[in-house]
Amino acid sequence: MPRSNALVDEVRGIGRPLGIASKAADAAPPGMATVAFAGGVNARLDMSQDHAPGWLAALEQMRSAGLNAYVEIDPGTAEITRVLCPVEVGVGAMEERDDAVEVELVVSHARHWLRRDNPDFEELRALLEAARAGDTLVLVTETIDQHEIIDVRPTPKAVPRPADEQAATDSGPTADAPVAFSVAQQMFDLVNGRVCCSAGPGGSCIPFTFPDDGCWGRAHEMCRLMQAAGTQPGKVWIYGNLHVVSANKPDCNVYWGWHVAPTLSVNTGSGPQTYVVDPALFPGPVTQPVWASVQGDPNPALVPTGADVFHRSFSGAVVFDPTYSQTNSVLATYRAQLQLRSASSDGPPPYLNCEPNPPRVQWRGTIGPGATRRWFTFGWPATWHVLWTIMPTSICPGAPQLSWKVAVERASATQCTYWITVKNQTSRTVRFEGRYDVLSK
Repeated sequence: MPRSNALVDEVRGIGRPLGIASKAADAAPPGMATVAFAGGVNARLDMSQDHAPGWLAALEQMRSAGLNAYVEIDPGTAEITRVLCPVEVGVGAMEERDDAVEVELVVSHARHWLRRDNPDFEELRALLEAARAGDTLVLVTETIDQHEIIDVRPTPKAVPRPADEQAATDSGPTADAPVAFSVAQQMFDLVNGRVCCSAGPGGSCIPFTFPDDGCWGRAHEMCRLMQAAGTQPGKVWIYGNLHVVSANKPDCNVYWGWHVAPTLSVNTGSGPQTYVVDPALFPGPVTQPVWASVQGDPNPALVPTGADVFHRSFSGAVVFDPTYSQTNSVLATYRAQLQLRSASSDGPPPYLNCEPNPPRVQWRGTIGPGATRRWFTFGWPATWHVLWTIMPTSICPGAPQLSWKVAVERASATQCTYWITVKNQTSRTVRFEGRYDVLSK
């Protein structure tokens, strides 16, 4: 089995020591959290490490959703040294590349790689090929950012893949009567209001800031919310060699084989037009051509379906999820992935290297949980009236994130220096912009 120190299992329970001496062999010392797995293994997590709260939150998310966790455990100390979230998938096409095998996982719209320099390459390829030949599900673990497959093993029950169903919805209408653009905007605001806190994606939020994977779950949940609000959306599926630039991925680049989002028919005055609702890509509803144009393939295939289609393969086979059980599992999986990415050394999205400073942004900063820091900016004409605003760029709805105070130094007869103190009011790292406006000169 690849990586002998790795465990893939459901999390049974998570606890902290009570500070009382214990004779139990698996008792955690002070500063350690204990993680118990369904198979009987107990491991420890050193809470003094910066990443530990995020790892613990991700493990709790996996526990509550009944998902398997991948952990690497130091055999000498029983400490957890790595946490990832496997996906339960089928295996589709396996394409040979120079330095890797590109593996299609079903269901996933990301591009996945089995690298030839992986010491377990041959064993992992054999496991993937066996799953493909037997049409069975497997648990696949990969790195969060590069999507490099590092572990493959059978699901606990080795269940066969559910059969796809062929539906006649591909050529049918995608929505009811056209709505006004204001309604489309209201529907966008409705679903976008469910966005996850990037540094703490708990509850039933939608992980829009994890763009790598999970679009079919996001789209199905968005359609549910829009239908509950009285509209009838459709969906549009795009297939091709897709590439989008996103500030929500550390290297700024996301690659897909396909993508899906809800649609609404909008009355534009000159006739109905299809608009797409996709907060992972846009800040508002956009026309279907605009939506397709940012995804990097000049000749993609676009297919409309009804909102009831949960997944559609390129060949046209579809799967439904009327109870939303699969939807909830997909959302939980990628909330955990977002939590793990936010706990990494890159921190939570957005990533400032992915886009230039917009106008009237003097600087961008990052401030740790509960911290207070001061920045200064000099050389400002003393005759100007300048207003400073600190705006969080890390999405985390529900409570105030930052506060700030501005002090000023008269540095010379003509110039001044502003000293800006920023306080993080949360228990999570927050990224922000230091914005200014010149009210008068």
